[in-house]
Formats: sequence, C-alpha cells, structure tokens
Amino acid sequence: MKKIIYGLFDVANSPFTIIIITFVFGPYFAKEIVGDPVKGAAYWQWTAGICAVAIALFGTLIGAISDNIKNGRKYFFIISTALCITFTTFFYNAMPSTEYIFYTLIIFFLANFFYEISIMFYHSFLNNFSDKKNIGYVSGLGFSLGYIAILPVLYFILEFFLIPESTLFNLDKSSSEHIRMIAYVVAIWFLIFSIPIFAVLLDTKIKFSNKKKKIFPSLKSILWDKGLTQKGTFLIARLFYADGLVVLITGGGVYAAGVHGFNVKELIVLAFIGNLIAAIGAYVGGYFNDRFGSKKVIKYCLVALMLTIVILVLSRNKQEFFVAVLFVGIFAGPLQSASRVLMMNLLNPEDLGKGFGLFTFSARSTAFIGPLLVGTLTYFVSQKYALLAVIPLFYIGYYLFKKLETS
Repeated sequence: MKKIIYGLFDVANSPFTIIIITFVFGPYFAKEIVGDPVKGAAYWQWTAGICAVAIALFGTLIGAISDNIKNGRKYFFIISTALCITFTTFFYNAMPSTEYIFYTLIIFFLANFFYEISIMFYHSFLNNFSDKKNIGYVSGLGFSLGYIAILPVLYFILEFFLIPESTLFNLDKSSSEHIRMIAYVVAIWFLIFSIPIFAVLLDTKIKFSNKKKKIFPSLKSILWDKGLTQKGTFLIARLFYADGLVVLITGGGVYAAGVHGFNVKELIVLAFIGNLIAAIGAYVGGYFNDRFGSKKVIKYCLVALMLTIVILVLSRNKQEFFVAVLFVGIFAGPLQSASRVLMMNLLNPEDLGKGFGLFTFSARSTAFIGPLLVGTLTYFVSQKYALLAVIPLFYIGYYLFKKLETS
C-alpha cells in the first residue's frame, strides 16, 4: 500500500507540469496574452531559465537546512507543496491582454519554484516507501501513475471547458475564462492527491542525527573525497542531460503550437496519448531498473532521446511530430525514474535533504542554458531548428555518464 501512496504524489503533481507549464498555459500565454507565439515562447523559456537559477541557488541550501532540523524534510515538503498549489490558483487572473504579461510570468516563476522544491523533498522519501529489491519498481510506478493520472484530468478539461460551446459554469470564452478556470482544476487535484502522503509522513519518524553538520563542508563531502566521488560524477553528468529535459518539458507545447500550428484542443489530445505511452514506458523502465541497474537504463535513454530530437525537428507535419512526441514519452519517464533511484542508492540516510538538494541543483544550476539558448534561437533564428541545441546537452551528459557506468 505504501508504494501506491508514494505514487499518489506523482498523481497529484503531474497536471501541474503537463497543463500549467507545457500544454495549456504556456501556449495560452504565448498566443492570447502576448499575442505572438514566437515572442511568447521566448518569454516563457526565459522565465523558466531564470527560475532554474533561483532553484539551483536556494534548493541545495534549503535541503541542507532541512537535514539539521528534526522532521525538517517533511515539513519543508508540505509547506512548499502548499505554496505551489496556492500560486497555481493565481493563474486564473491572467487575462488575455498584454497588460498581464509580467503578472503571468511572475506567477509562473513562483509556482514553478515551489513546485521544484516540493519535488526535491518528495524524491528524498523514496526509501520510506520501498526497499532495496523494489526501489526501481516503486520509482517507476510513481512516474507511471503520474502519467496515467493526467488522462482523466485532460478528459475533464476537454469535455467541460474546451470542446463545448457552453462550458461548465457557463464561463466567458471571450475573456478566456474557460482556460483560466483550469488553474483551479489543477490546484484542487494537486491538493486532494497530496493528502495521503502528507498523512503517512506526519506519522513517520524521519531518521535524524542530533549532531549538527556545517552546511558547506557537509555538501562538499558528498561531492569530493580525495577526488570526485561517484555522486559528484553522476551529478555533473546530470547537469547537462537534465537541462535537455527541462527544454522538452517546458517548451514542448509552445513548440508544437508555433511550428506546427497545434491549437489548444489538439495539444490536449497530444498530451493525452503521449502520457498513456509515457506511463507504459515509466512502468517498464522501473522493471528494467531493478533487473539491469539504473546506470544502463539512463545511458540507453539518453541515446534514444538524442535520436528523437532529430526526428522532432525533421517532422514535416502534425502527424510526424505526434509520432516523435510519443518516443519522447517512452524514454523521458525511465530516465527521470532511474536518476532518482541511482541518487537514492548513492546517499547515506542522514544526507537525503542535502543530497537531493544537490540532485535538484544538478538539474537546475545549468538549466537556464537550455531554455535561454532555445528561447534566444527561437527569437532570432527559427523556432523549428532551435530545438537542435538540446542535442549537445544530452551528448555531454551521456559522455560523462559513461565514466560513472564503468566505475
């Protein structure tokens, strides 16, 4: 039962990533608020990049502080989740007018910042809901449930807000209220499915050392011990390939809208089928993780994603792009899941807060490079070919990761 409860938080947070960041509010911001899909895509990516810098700077520090406070990790987890949910509701006020550009970007920044902090702490509780024999399965199951959970939410949004002429609550389409109201749907869903893990953790004793550790020396010991540690090598490799994932996750919707002309309804359908495929990939990836190890799963997923980006860029129409997105779904989930498992296996129990703070740092400290690079190339060159900038990020991560695999 505990493994299901752990996975329910993936159920809770997945609509935030898919709907708020990628498929609904990203394109809505670009088309309706900015009024220019290309400029809007650039603004959205730039904000994602700036937010990544803030997460990198403060995430590790917050994680380290939590290790020095009794039950700090679980309380920080609950508070950051609550703040993300709260700021998500503020998207409702983002009217389709250029006057709301800065308002929307500020809300996006705050909601995304606290989302990432909550995910950082969530990762650190994987051992509390699994054991050595099934840790890959539990991690993969969580991602799989998250991908599946988005399907009823997307169906509800399509059926009651986007497709009908007369929407649920008779919302005013002229002011895009039927799209803005989706923020409340996401926030309520997030809150409901977060409650089970909160309830379990509040009754769980978290391993805690009464001996206070100095923050910066303890962080250094994780990365360096008479040379770069395995954890350090892994985190440096992840600096790069996680950056590529950030671009695909935050920019997929605006790319589809800008390059191939996907409208909101088509984006929802794309997300619906893509997430179904991703759920299968994450679940099977968890099985392979336990059988063959996290390192091999990560390596092969990186190779597959590099090839997939080429297919995305070369796609000539909506149908070809659609097929390429399915391949992204197949490999992105196992890559994220195996990375979480590998980090958990490398850490000591008393270092989980700071360890996953560094894990988040490795995903965000250079994460401004990908979005800012793609956003800038989109603005000045071409949105279609800007996505190729992601391939070097994946390749550098792959090259560095091969050294860890042989160690």
